[in-house]
Amino acid sequence: MAKRQWRTRLADTLIRWGAALKPAPALVPPPTVLAPQLPDARQQAAISQLPGLRAPLSIEEAVRERDLTVLKREASDALAALAAAHAVVTSARLAQLHNLRQAVERGELEEQEMVDFAGDYQAWQNDQVRLFDALALVLGMAVPEGGAFEQIDEDLLESAEAHLTALGAEYQRRLLSEQFENGQKEG
Repeated sequence: MAKRQWRTRLADTLIRWGAALKPAPALVPPPTVLAPQLPDARQQAAISQLPGLRAPLSIEEAVRERDLTVLKREASDALAALAAAHAVVTSARLAQLHNLRQAVERGELEEQEMVDFAGDYQAWQNDQVRLFDALALVLGMAVPEGGAFEQIDEDLLESAEAHLTALGAEYQRRLLSEQFENGQKEG
């Protein structure tokens, strides 16, 4: 994606988050609605696929509502899909690198351009290896049946819930931080 598209996407996301955090005061009272119609299941499924309309993942909800085996399967599926997509891009970049090498041999391209691209390709390949390592780690994990809070002694539930809240906040903070850093690198 081009730098401008990333900036636009980040700006749109930040505007939506800002609007969600502090909605504009209504100057005119909204009209009363007798019976609000909720979207049907098909509309909700379509809305959930749109990044701007889909609610962000809540770690707390996922941990509370899903069994550990389901979380493991979801993590494995997501890592497998990301690793496969990454492998496809890496493979295409390798083919592109071979084409660049041939162009350098024919004298159509300077060697430095190929060296720069080779460094980029190597970074993609290293990330691909890390993704497949993470997938192997998750697939090899043994998780007990049941939810996370079913595995915790009742005396520790309150502190476990506080810890989960802190983990969720840290995850969201890191996502925002990463998005801001990526936006600054592009600018």
